[in-house]
Amino acid sequence: MFSSRTDWNLTPNALSQLLAEKRKRGEKILDLTESNPTLCGFSYNLELLQALSSERSFKYEPDPHGLLSARKAIAEYYRRRATLVDPSNLFLTASTSEAYSHLFRLLCNAGESVLVPKPSYPLFDYLCALNDVEVRHYRLMYDDEWRIDFESIRAAIDPSTKVLLLVHPNNPTGSFVKNQEKEKILELVQRHGLALIADEVFAEYSLTESEGQYESFASEGRFLVFTLNGISKLLGMPQMKLAWVAVSGESGVVRNAMDRLEVIYDTYLSTATPIQQALPSFLDEGRRVTDQISKRIKANYHSLRSMTAQSPVSLFNAEGGWNAIVQFPRIMSDDAWALRILKECNVLLHPGHFFEIEQEACFVMSLLPEESIFSNGIGRVLECMRATAETSL
Repeated sequence: MFSSRTDWNLTPNALSQLLAEKRKRGEKILDLTESNPTLCGFSYNLELLQALSSERSFKYEPDPHGLLSARKAIAEYYRRRATLVDPSNLFLTASTSEAYSHLFRLLCNAGESVLVPKPSYPLFDYLCALNDVEVRHYRLMYDDEWRIDFESIRAAIDPSTKVLLLVHPNNPTGSFVKNQEKEKILELVQRHGLALIADEVFAEYSLTESEGQYESFASEGRFLVFTLNGISKLLGMPQMKLAWVAVSGESGVVRNAMDRLEVIYDTYLSTATPIQQALPSFLDEGRRVTDQISKRIKANYHSLRSMTAQSPVSLFNAEGGWNAIVQFPRIMSDDAWALRILKECNVLLHPGHFFEIEQEACFVMSLLPEESIFSNGIGRVLECMRATAETSL
């Protein structure tokens, strides 16, 4: 009866089962996986909601690109970052997930392939499967910092490959695409006739002042590039449902791509008018939460580095984004560690294999929780680790 696209294993894993049992008993869990900023104690400007109540929202003016006023506000956002984007080259959508689906439909026939980084967010596997596209991974390798393994890209490309996907900075590694990597990427895209999708939803969030980070791909004029962003991460407002795609590259191929995208976007017209009307105000005044998030993630990353400095935990260097990766002693698997820490300390961690991290006993921690919750959770984790090490002796 059902499509094979949805033939997923829906059985809860042991960690999810234990978490559900503890919450049913009313136990308080310190969640170091929380990625929803609206649940992390940030202060939102209630006056922004007034921008959603404009009388203009009652007038429906469908445009596959989205309202021009909203697109001009996005172009101004890029201009402030020294990146030139033509409003006519922007398409508004309800989410970056939806944008990916539209782009996969634009660029790939059924069974063709998309190159996705590894480690990466597991969402890509689902989006590709739902759009009848094959996922092929290329490696991000770690040696004091994360780097793109270009040999793995070359090995993964075959005649079915249509897209190279970048996340800049990557989730969960927090690694930006460096300037020298950018040129190699563009050379590969040109040689193999690929389109490039650059996901920049975490671009505003730097943890360090590393040199050589390439800024935005949105003004790249040589090859076909689709740059994704939106207010879910940019303004910490996932509930407002607005994202965009900036199309750039050589004028002829860009025009062809946009003609086709106009049909796709006109078929769905998913972005609500009130949030489009409100977007200029949101981008102008909504940075209050952006600044709070930026301050929080830096404070928690610094705290994590300090608390683990003299411990058996190894912290992987990150440059941006909302996550940090740590490695525990490899005396047990990441699943076993996560279960023990949740069972004994009531702290929830994401095992690294959820993100296809190849290093053993790794965990992905969100840097969004309130500082007291974060430091308390790290303290419990370290205490559980010491007790485990003593028991193992």
